[in-house]
Amino acid sequence: MAEQRIVDADCHILEPPDIWKNWLHDKHQDKAPKLVKDPAGGDAWLTAVGGQPDPIGLVSTPGMPFDEFRWFGVTYDEARTGCYNGEARLVDMDIDGVDAEVLFPPQRTMSHFLGDDDEDFVLAGVDAYNNFLFEEFCAPDPRRLVGLAQMPSIGIDTAVDALRKAKARGAKGVIISNWPSGGDSLSSDDDPFWAAAVDEGIPVSIHINIISRQQRAAGRKAAATSGNVLYDMSSEAARAKAIGSMSHVFSMTAGSMTQMLFSGVFDRYPELQICWIETGVGWLPHMLESIDDRYWRNRSWGELSIKHPPSVYWHRNNAASFISDRSGIAMRHAVGIENMMWSSDYPHHGNDWPYSRKVIEETMGQIPGEEKAQIVGGNAARIWHLDD
Repeated sequence: MAEQRIVDADCHILEPPDIWKNWLHDKHQDKAPKLVKDPAGGDAWLTAVGGQPDPIGLVSTPGMPFDEFRWFGVTYDEARTGCYNGEARLVDMDIDGVDAEVLFPPQRTMSHFLGDDDEDFVLAGVDAYNNFLFEEFCAPDPRRLVGLAQMPSIGIDTAVDALRKAKARGAKGVIISNWPSGGDSLSSDDDPFWAAAVDEGIPVSIHINIISRQQRAAGRKAAATSGNVLYDMSSEAARAKAIGSMSHVFSMTAGSMTQMLFSGVFDRYPELQICWIETGVGWLPHMLESIDDRYWRNRSWGELSIKHPPSVYWHRNNAASFISDRSGIAMRHAVGIENMMWSSDYPHHGNDWPYSRKVIEETMGQIPGEEKAQIVGGNAARIWHLDD
């Protein structure tokens, strides 16, 4: 039986209270995200995304019983230190039996910078986060704390430069939150970025969805005028909508994924590796069957130039992470054993810390050991070259 090495393919960092004071250039401090109080006296981040401040409640208390979780009223004094401190995170990983974590940024904070109209501010914010990530949070043990560098949103040349600099500083991968050239859709203008990723041997991750700089700017303007409320809990219908929307994030992924599978990117760059994060995998067999069917029926009049059915590129060039996905595990051969990666989403409220090993055994204990070893760690270690 293969050794079970646990690599968590999707973990996050809660911003420490002093992150922007310590890492963002002095000239941008007036525009930095602000730590304020939520309506229940908890800590929240006020950003330019729009609407009310975003509380830290559901992203700061791993291990808390589900019936005690709360969105509002949680302060940093109550938050688990491992959420924002690398040394403490290693302790939490040891408790949970996790060998390594792949780390993603808080996207609400990144959106504050990525959607700004000042290019200097965009770069300053992205650089501040990446410097904090590699020089502070991951510094206690970079082999176990695997930070992915956030890419900026201001155009292809800057994105390519950022990718190459990330590789030079030791990053195992990068995360894009928008198409590299800055457009609202994938285009050939993005090709230099994919070429650089292949050249540098860097996997590219997409966390749930792709939102352009222009879309972020439009969204924050709309939120500012509408008085948008994050996770409105004022009525039963509002609560149902807020909580229900957390359960089908894959619907935000499918459009971007199919663009890449149908566009010829993977013919032009056959060694490109894309990781779709926090999307789940149980829905993928149906999607792959559907897009292959659409390909065969429409490839002629649609003048599709791809050399293979889309599912071929999925299995060769892509992978996805899941948290709790018994359907995906049951259909793992249709998903692709080598294309799926377990994750906990620590410290977000959907995680099972400190019982990850128990959950893994309950959900995957019945499958062959070799397959389980790949899913819970082997694939992530291979994709992100953790042993290099």
